[in-house]
Amino acid sequence: MKFSTFWHDLSYLGVTPELPVDFRKKIVLTNRISITVGIVISAMSVAYFSIPLLFALNLIGGVIYSAPLLLNFFRHYNFSRYILVYVPPTFLVVGSGLMNDGPSTSLRFALISVIVLPMLLFQITESRKMWLGVAWIMAISVLYGPVSEAIPQLPDITDSHQFDNPASQLASYLRSLVFFIASFVYQQRINLNTEQQLGQALQIAEAQNQTIRLQNQRLQEQFDELERQKTAIEVINRELRLQALKAQINPHFVFNALNSIQHFVMQKNTMEALSYLSKFAKLIRQTLENSVNERVSVADEMKALTYYLDLEKLRFNDAFTYKIELDDELDDHSTEIQPMLLQPYIENSILHGLRHRPDGGGLLKILILQQFDRLLCIIEDNGIGRQASAIVNASRAKNHISRGTNVTDTRLKLLNSDSADSVSVVTIDLFDESHQPRGTRVEVTIPI
Repeated sequence: MKFSTFWHDLSYLGVTPELPVDFRKKIVLTNRISITVGIVISAMSVAYFSIPLLFALNLIGGVIYSAPLLLNFFRHYNFSRYILVYVPPTFLVVGSGLMNDGPSTSLRFALISVIVLPMLLFQITESRKMWLGVAWIMAISVLYGPVSEAIPQLPDITDSHQFDNPASQLASYLRSLVFFIASFVYQQRINLNTEQQLGQALQIAEAQNQTIRLQNQRLQEQFDELERQKTAIEVINRELRLQALKAQINPHFVFNALNSIQHFVMQKNTMEALSYLSKFAKLIRQTLENSVNERVSVADEMKALTYYLDLEKLRFNDAFTYKIELDDELDDHSTEIQPMLLQPYIENSILHGLRHRPDGGGLLKILILQQFDRLLCIIEDNGIGRQASAIVNASRAKNHISRGTNVTDTRLKLLNSDSADSVSVVTIDLFDESHQPRGTRVEVTIPI
């Protein structure tokens, strides 16, 4: 067997894979110190062959220093290290008393050197055990003189300088120095290996972090794309719902107009029916032109409302008149609003307010005012008012369902859903001086 293999096997005696890496290194160091010190002490015992008791003590010391190998083999890791930390200073102080008539300078050098053992075998990761070992060696160092003097010198030793002379002191000093240097080099190697391991761990962690950052970036890009698609889908859905609502309003116009034509035909009023059909055709054409766009000019919207109002006047036998007034500062050809936004409120004024006036004479005013970046559209009638209209409507047939206002309210909610500048509608009940209802005013504010 090669010496390197034998040395390796002894060094790793009792080391198992499940032990932490740091702890395994401590056990390997314990085995190596145990082998080295055991061999050195056993070899040095030959020098004391002429003194049987001292020779026996050195042999016993060699055996005790080698005992950690056997203890580590049986997994007594802490006990094996305690032996190497606590036994050497005890042997040194006892040996000093037996070999000299007073403290031995040579052995004092050796005592100083063993202070590094708890630092090597326990290290800072087992700080409590390490400091207890250091405290024990420091206590022995303090008591070294008194204890050495208290122990009687062996009678076989006639000269104290036999084992404590300048040569032995120099040898002890050199051994301590070599031990210190070896301990320092070993600790530096441990620190270097630790730094390398930390560096590799940091590199691996940085690579993993970079991978995670790239994955997060891709996930964020995918999330942003999904958000953009979601926003685009919401916009498309909103536009489709608005178009569907406008499609509901258009048949509402047509239904009312056809009812009026039917009314004239049933009365056999041919001229009125033809006039109504002519205006109806113009209304349908203007409504179709306006409905294909999201916004139309105020001029085009007013043209469609004029056709509608003329038809309603004919239908109700001129029971009301109307006035449309535009702000002088307003450019009605370049200013645009949403099509068919005002018509449901005008229809309400006619059907629920003006047509129920008992004496006729109804008046509908439509006023468009420009207020900086907004249009204020005022629809005012002198009808019977909302309270009286509610009573009239309550007596109507239960199968009649009015949908115009509901459709418009839903349309307003959609228009305002993603806009900071929203369309607002305020309805005001009008009263005369005696607090009697004299009509209704609707104020519609439209951003432009």
